[in-house]
Amino acid sequence: MSPAAPPPEQREDRAPRLRPEARRAQILEAARRVLEADPHRDLSVELVAAEAKVSPALLFHYFGSKKNFQYAVIEAAASELMLRTAPDLSLPPDEQLEAGIRAFVRAVLEAPQLYRATLAMSAAGDPAVRALHSELRQVFSRWVIDALAQLGVEPTPKVELVCHGWQGYVEQILLTWIGNPAVSAEELEELCERSLSAVLTTL
Repeated sequence: MSPAAPPPEQREDRAPRLRPEARRAQILEAARRVLEADPHRDLSVELVAAEAKVSPALLFHYFGSKKNFQYAVIEAAASELMLRTAPDLSLPPDEQLEAGIRAFVRAVLEAPQLYRATLAMSAAGDPAVRALHSELRQVFSRWVIDALAQLGVEPTPKVELVCHGWQGYVEQILLTWIGNPAVSAEELEELCERSLSAVLTTL
C-alpha cells in the first residue's frame, strides 16, 4: 500500500512553511498585487497562486473554495476601504467630506473588478457579501451624515434618506465608469464629490 499523500503545505516546494494565518495573509497580499498590476483583469485563483508562489491546491487548502477566497479578498479590501475613508478629524468638516469621497473613488479605481464583483455578489443575494456591503455602506453614510452635521445640516430622516440615495448614485456612476471610462479619474472624483451638494439641494 502506498503511503498517504502529504497535505498541500508539505507538498508545496516553492514556498516556505508558514503558520496558517500568515499563509492566508500572504495569499491575500498577492491578490492585492495582482489587482494593482492590472485593475481591470479578473481575479483568478491561478493568477494569485502564481503571484504568491504557491499552488492552486494550496490556495484551496486555506480558503476551501473559490467563493470563500473571493469573499476573503473582498473582506480585506472592505476593511482597507473603511480605513482609507475614515474622516481626518484634523481637517475642517468640508475638507473631511472632500478628502473622504475622493479617497473612496480612488480606492475603487485601484481594484474596479473587485468592486464590481462585490456589488454583483451582493445583488445576487450572497448573504455574507450582502452583509459586508451593507456594513460598508452604513459606515460610509454615517460618516458623511456626521460631517454634514458639523457643517450645520441637521441629520433629519430626510437628510439621512438623501445621503443613502446619493451613495447608491455614486455606486452606479462608478460601475458605469468602470465599463466605459469616458472621463478622467480626476473628473470622476470631482463629479462624485459635487453630486452630494447637488443632491442636498433637493431638500
